[in-house]
Parts: sequence; C-alpha cells; structure tokens
Amino acid sequence: MLPSQAAKPATRHPWAWIPTLYLAEGLPNAIATTVAVVLYKSLGVSNTRIAFFTGLFYLPWVLKPLWSPLVDLLKTRRLWIWTTQLLLALALAALALVLPTKYFVPCSLICFWLLAFSSATHDIAADGFYMLALSEGQQSFFVGVRNTVYRLANLAVKGPFIFLV
Repeated sequence: MLPSQAAKPATRHPWAWIPTLYLAEGLPNAIATTVAVVLYKSLGVSNTRIAFFTGLFYLPWVLKPLWSPLVDLLKTRRLWIWTTQLLLALALAALALVLPTKYFVPCSLICFWLLAFSSATHDIAADGFYMLALSEGQQSFFVGVRNTVYRLANLAVKGPFIFLV
C-alpha cells in the first residue's frame, strides 16, 4: 500500500446524513414545546400550569452549555447521537402508553422532560459531529440545508395545529 493510500476512514457523503440528523434534531424540539401545549390544553389543564410546564421543558436547551463539555469529553458524538435518539423514541413510546392512564399529567411531564433533555443533548452531539465531519467549505454549504431541514421538522409538527385553532 502506498503512503498516500494509508487507512483513510470511509466517510459517507454529507447528503446521506445531514438531512436526517437535523430532522431528528428538529422534531423532538417541536414536540416538546408545541405538542405538549396542545395536549395539555385539550385535557383541560389551566393556562398557568401549561406555561409553567412548558417553561420547564425549555430548560434543557437553556442549560445546554453546562453539560456540553461532558458530552464532548465522554465517548463519541456518534454514540451520543444514537443513545439520545433511542431515548427520544423511548420517551415518545412512554408518552403514548401513559396517555390513557389516571396519572397522565405527572407521567407525561417526566416523558416530555426526558424528551427535552435527550433532544438538547442530541443537539450538542449533532452539532459537534457536523463540525468534525465536514471541512469549512462543506460546513458553509450545508448550513443552509441543515437549517432548512430543522425548520421543516418544526413546520411538520406545528403546521397541523393551525387547523385545530
């Protein structure tokens, strides 16, 4: 093997992973912040309590700088991405399971908070992975793709609620 051919890691083209990664970043954010409001309102929860609850759901994104060094130091960003996506799926499944129960509100608070915390952690890992995997030129090109897909994910969740109002 020639020195110029020495063990370059196989990389996937950014189009293969950036749209799905940032779709997975945008969906849970919109679910935790929008679906929770509509769900609690339809269950007759007061506006004051809804505002308090959803304010708590925003905390993981506000406090991201406090645990982002931990995400950067422990394990790989790819492992964090996979782990948080698994936690996101578990939180959504648990939310669906607790919906018909008598203790829906307290159980759903836990599910939504786990969703928000996992989503915020996913954001940290995804953005770090994006920065490491792409050159500056690629980052400049894909920043528009990244933001567009994130906004489309938000729109996909929030858009249908326009018809409910």
